[in-house]
Amino acid sequence: MSSWKKRLSDVIWLVCPFLVVIGIWQAVAAMEIFPPFLFPKATKVLVTFQEYIVSGELFEHILDSLLRLSLGFAAGFGLGFPLGIAMGSNRLIARAFDPLVNFFQAIPGLAWVPLAILWFGLGYKAVTFVIFTNVFFPVCFNTITGVRGIPQVLINSALTCGASYFQVVREILVFGALPSVVTGIRIGMGFGWRALVGGEMIAATSGLGFLIFDARQFLKTDVIIMGMATMGLMWLLMDRFILKPWELRTIERWGMAR
Repeated sequence: MSSWKKRLSDVIWLVCPFLVVIGIWQAVAAMEIFPPFLFPKATKVLVTFQEYIVSGELFEHILDSLLRLSLGFAAGFGLGFPLGIAMGSNRLIARAFDPLVNFFQAIPGLAWVPLAILWFGLGYKAVTFVIFTNVFFPVCFNTITGVRGIPQVLINSALTCGASYFQVVREILVFGALPSVVTGIRIGMGFGWRALVGGEMIAATSGLGFLIFDARQFLKTDVIIMGMATMGLMWLLMDRFILKPWELRTIERWGMAR
């Protein structure tokens, strides 16, 4: 199959399921089984999309959400990755931190919201902290798995050749664990995205989560659905065109898939 035909086929398989859902949605709404203000037509939501795009309000909420996600992810990865390397390569560090990490990873990310509000108040800091708690653990645990999956013979060979501990970490552990780390990043981003929305509903005055929660108070169902659709579309684009290709290229380069 030629490249353009394959791309066309991929687009069709991506778009068609949504067209079917929208068609069913429009038909059910037209029957008015539910009140229009509770179950608006797809065309009404599309008009709302257009209004929010033209006014620029939707982009403002998107940018605020992406900024919070970036900050929370940077904090979660910045701590989870080096701790995962340390725990995966050093038994003493693993024994010291394993009980704590397992204890805190059992606490749902949104359970931190009330405490985050008390600590940081409403706004970026509280939501960023909630995202951090959701990103940290997938990155940390996948890094540990990746490090422990590296054959010991490679590490011993490097040490025998005179490599220092930091050279082993940099040249073997980091790169050897990278396929698992990338998978952890993809999972962590997914958890962080959901935590972002939940956190913004409670602890923010802007962002897509806030947009949905605020619209609920005024019975603006079309705005709620628009916000939900925006979240789904943004994640679909990020996962399909950034995270998934990055993960596949990494594991293919390491010979884990073809």
